Amino acid sequence: MPANGRSATIAAWMLFAIAVVTGLAWWDEQREAQAALFDLESEQSLLAWSAAGTLRAHLTSIGRDALRVAEHGPGEVGNRYAPVVVRRADAPRTRTPSDALLLLTIPIAEGRVVDVGLRAADLVDRDQRLARPGELLILLAPPNETPLHSVEGSVVSSPPLRDALERGLETVRLSREDAAGIGLPARTSMAGFAHVDAGDLGRWGVVVVASAARERDREKRAIWRLVLGVLVAAGLVLAFGGIALRRQRQQLYAERELAVSEAQHARDEDLLRAERMATMGTFAMGIAHEVATPLGVIVGRAEQLIGRARDDARATRAAQAILAQADRIQHIVRRFLDMARGGTPSLERVDPSTVVRAAAAAVEHRFARAGVTLDAEVPPSMPPIQCDRELLEHAIVNLLLNACDACPEGGQVELAAHADAQQVAFVVTDDGAGISHENARRATEPFFTTKSPGGGTGMGLAIATEIVKSHRGELTIGPRPEGGTRALIEIPIAPRGDHVECD
Repeated sequence: MPANGRSATIAAWMLFAIAVVTGLAWWDEQREAQAALFDLESEQSLLAWSAAGTLRAHLTSIGRDALRVAEHGPGEVGNRYAPVVVRRADAPRTRTPSDALLLLTIPIAEGRVVDVGLRAADLVDRDQRLARPGELLILLAPPNETPLHSVEGSVVSSPPLRDALERGLETVRLSREDAAGIGLPARTSMAGFAHVDAGDLGRWGVVVVASAARERDREKRAIWRLVLGVLVAAGLVLAFGGIALRRQRQQLYAERELAVSEAQHARDEDLLRAERMATMGTFAMGIAHEVATPLGVIVGRAEQLIGRARDDARATRAAQAILAQADRIQHIVRRFLDMARGGTPSLERVDPSTVVRAAAAAVEHRFARAGVTLDAEVPPSMPPIQCDRELLEHAIVNLLLNACDACPEGGQVELAAHADAQQVAFVVTDDGAGISHENARRATEPFFTTKSPGGGTGMGLAIATEIVKSHRGELTIGPRPEGGTRALIEIPIAPRGDHVECD
């Protein structure tokens, strides 16, 4: 992956980590806030039921006081209630001095009733309504009345609370506007409900409403702590991420410097190889020039031998063999000179078996002298290849001679050929001393040899490599797992068309 891509990936992972931390922290904070509101809601429901118990006790006491008033007159209850009036049930109802006072009508015997006026605060305990001054409100809903009476002395009208009472709900959440309408701070509030069945005094409702201002303030403080925690976590992630990016950048710089150094080294090796090849070309041209004269002398002498030994068939055949090999030498030298000058080999369609048999025949005497067995295996039919037959034979001959030199007396070398749909492979294997991987990588370099001084020039495999490359093929050399060396030449098969040359 490119350096910019890796840096972008690290940065993306850093942002992802920050987003995950922020999301988890926000989720946890919201969960805690909702749990706090739920606890507040449950608390108001419990307070409402507690206030309902107090209200039931007070209403029972008021009922007993009404009976005493009926028997002994209003003086029996003193100034506990205002007003206290005994009247017939069909007489007009007494009016209270203020709308904030509750007027309870209590039926007694003989068709009479007692009107008792009192405050809502007289029906619940003082400690309950002072638990959270300014934030908690206790409301009573007398039977047959729409307004709600606060223990603080006010009368409020709240459709959401009245609707929840009529529906028999236990809790409800008030919006900011509804909370402000009943005298609480304009913050989300929680209301709890309870009902009291007071017999002759009817069915009463108790509402306890508490502002969630404290919980919301705690939530705000928690959010600020969350923001601070996220900033600290993000700072740590960015700090460590920055350190990682800087180290990666340094590593990338080092890798780039190493790649540049390796490229320069490879270029120097290519230049050195090119220089060696140029030297080899010059050397080949010099050898060709120097070989030409003695080769001409050899040819002349061989022709003289043929003229003098007309009656000696053996001598004639020997002289003809000398002429044939001299002609072969001249031909190969000319091909090498053409390659050294940058020319291309003269390609023709050839049966691979022809090349295998010719190469094996050319080295037969060397193998016999060294006491090494040579086995040549060729399938009965193979697809043709386009090649310069003499040059390709020379490359295979070089491989066979190297294999022969690597084997002790009694060793064995195999030359095989096989083909697939795209190429023909010539494989030379031996059971000799083998070759290391390091030497196998350098085996085709010019002037590289593992033979003892005087045993080789290091040019055979280099020349064979250039021959194979000129045929758009590839030469590979390596050790065999069972011991020895394996050399492989792969040449593309010829396209279908012209006649194939065969022996």
